[in-house]
Amino acid sequence: VAARPACSAASKAAMSSSLLDIEAERELNPQDLSFQDFGKSASGVDSGHGNGGIGNSMLKPQQMASVMPDDGEGRPAASGGFWTLKYYQPLFDVDTLQVLTRLKASLLPRPRGVFFDLISTTPDLYGPFWIATTLIFSMAITGNLASFFAFKPTEANPKWTYNFNQLTLAGSVVYSYVTVLPLLLWLLLRYYEAGKRLVDILCIYGYTLGIFVPISVLCVLPSDILRWLLVLVGGGISGVFLLSNFHAHFSDCFPYGESEAKRKMYILLGGMCFFHVLLLFLFKLYFFHYQ
Repeated sequence: VAARPACSAASKAAMSSSLLDIEAERELNPQDLSFQDFGKSASGVDSGHGNGGIGNSMLKPQQMASVMPDDGEGRPAASGGFWTLKYYQPLFDVDTLQVLTRLKASLLPRPRGVFFDLISTTPDLYGPFWIATTLIFSMAITGNLASFFAFKPTEANPKWTYNFNQLTLAGSVVYSYVTVLPLLLWLLLRYYEAGKRLVDILCIYGYTLGIFVPISVLCVLPSDILRWLLVLVGGGISGVFLLSNFHAHFSDCFPYGESEAKRKMYILLGGMCFFHVLLLFLFKLYFFHYQ
């Protein structure tokens, strides 16, 4: 009788051991294993950043639809109000290669609105903002530098002084050109029922000024003929880039008869050309002209 508890304890130990073996076999059974994929997204790195990405991800058409929809259509609900930074994040979420490709397209313009096709799904404001800001500081710095090289002391003006007004004037002119003019053009297109997204117009106007950044540096050279030549060449290239893209868009989207469409198209193109030529004269007379 005394041996029964020992036998019972031994049997319980054997049963416990067999249960552990069964559990161990279940844990090691490949059919019961579940795997998780810890890819690049888990480490916070995506393929766009490996190539010099700017932002969190590549801009997708679905994201773009919630930021700036086509004119005349209902606006889908955005993830945040327009007063939040999250609302504008997709417009600055571009890859470095995209910015360089668009800048190259503005320096080497092509016919038939190729640039609008290039930015149709991923327009950005990152490139236009930094192009305009770089141009402002470049014109202010190189303008004062050229003025310093050309300065000759006189009794009335024996010492050269830095002209801070150039920075303020450059900022007013450039930022007005890349914001006010696109906004006015967008309003006119809405009035004429020739829809174009505001972000597309802001984008192309910003990249239009890209060629003037190297020109502002070259205008330090003390030759007025060279400065005129550089301004005219830059104005011609940027003007062809701007007008050719809008000409292609106007030709395709005006909902009028042929004669009416041409009349309104040439009115808009004429106004754009006028303000572009005015910008060139402001550049030459106020920033690239030194006594």
